[in-house]
Amino acid sequence: MSRGVGSKALIGFLIVLLLSPTAAGHEQETLNVIIVEDEARPGNVTDSAFVEGNSVVFRMRDNTENASMRISIDNNQDGNFSSSSDNVSTWLTRTCELDENGSLVDEFCAVSYERIFNATSQGTYLYQVERKINQTLVETWRYNITVHPDVHTEPGQPSIGDCFGADCGDEVLVGADDGFEIGRENILIAVMIFAAFGTIMLALSIRKERHVVESDLLESE
Repeated sequence: MSRGVGSKALIGFLIVLLLSPTAAGHEQETLNVIIVEDEARPGNVTDSAFVEGNSVVFRMRDNTENASMRISIDNNQDGNFSSSSDNVSTWLTRTCELDENGSLVDEFCAVSYERIFNATSQGTYLYQVERKINQTLVETWRYNITVHPDVHTEPGQPSIGDCFGADCGDEVLVGADDGFEIGRENILIAVMIFAAFGTIMLALSIRKERHVVESDLLESE
């Protein structure tokens, strides 16, 4: 019984070794946009590092008395903020009052607003900041958010600028400390040898298990 389990475990290990991806997925990152009395910082988001899957958090930091701000994002990119698909925040304030238990006195009070851009949201989005003083609209600012594609390079696939094909020589990797050179071809050979060794060990294990089963059957007769 234990031999059978061992063989299955070895098979599972080889399958995982051959099929499991080595590239890590993109982890969500958050960009903070600070809204003060005269601008958003940063206003236009254009950095190529801001990619699909990331989010923006707008934080209200206007210390003007009785000031409030609202964020609107043109999701369908039609130039206005009145569509049902557009994101519109509640009116943000500098602080929110809490009760003795640390809960919001006004459940609708907020000091920040987050917008998450999903994995298919590449594009440029217009957003608007409205500013009120004593419930009177006094200013409106407009900026852009550019969401770049989240591009991953899979192992074994050439990146832009890489040389591949019959006319390219064997790329050499040089260690920083000792100058030891390792060609990609040599690495591939090493992996193939390791896989072949695992296959041989698996075959021997199965063969040995088969002999044990046959011996047990003969003894039972």
